[in-house]
Amino acid sequence: MKLTVLGKYGPYGKAGDGCSSGYLVENSGDYLVLDMGCGTLSRLCGEVDINKIKHIFISHLHYDHTSDLLVFRYLLEELNHTVNIYTHKEDSDWYNILFTHPNFNVIDIDENTEITANSMKLTFLPMKHTVTDYAVIIKGDKTLCYTGDTLFNNNVIKCFEKSDCVLADCSKPSGFNAPHMTVDDAKYLAEKFPNTKIIATHQSADYNPKIDLADTSIISAEEKVTYEI
Repeated sequence: MKLTVLGKYGPYGKAGDGCSSGYLVENSGDYLVLDMGCGTLSRLCGEVDINKIKHIFISHLHYDHTSDLLVFRYLLEELNHTVNIYTHKEDSDWYNILFTHPNFNVIDIDENTEITANSMKLTFLPMKHTVTDYAVIIKGDKTLCYTGDTLFNNNVIKCFEKSDCVLADCSKPSGFNAPHMTVDDAKYLAEKFPNTKIIATHQSADYNPKIDLADTSIISAEEKVTYEI
């Protein structure tokens, strides 16, 4: 199993090159996209033939995790290609704008949903954010969890208990006053789960968590880098 970071920033990319949230998982020749924030589509096209993309997970509906879905529709129309999108149903204008399209096969998920996406099995856990957000646990050759955006909560612990690697929203500075985990949360989780790889993501454009995580085993996500799970 491999994870490629297409974009790691939130709520907006770093000047010049940074993209907001988006990731590509590969397992036994099958692909799963995790979120599609601003700038991630062009990077996705550079990594894989889009006709091989059949499954997309959207953790929540904030713009920095969904905006490239709109332009993605143009490409799908040109290719005459349809993808499955797994996300929690929401009664909102943005949900309807995003997902009402013939090339999107939208499948509603919650904590009781189990999905088979070719060689990967997907289950989901609710997180704690300003809007409904779900983590996805991806079981393939290894088990990877992606938290989406979240404060620390008991389901984060469940993610770590189930996973070989967690791609976690835990890159904000100490004392950060918003619904995201901080580097302090990352350090706590690394100490509690020493055998679980942590890839810290959702970084702010003006803060590099590498300095505060330098003496830990935690990996600070790097864009356009592929990690072995």
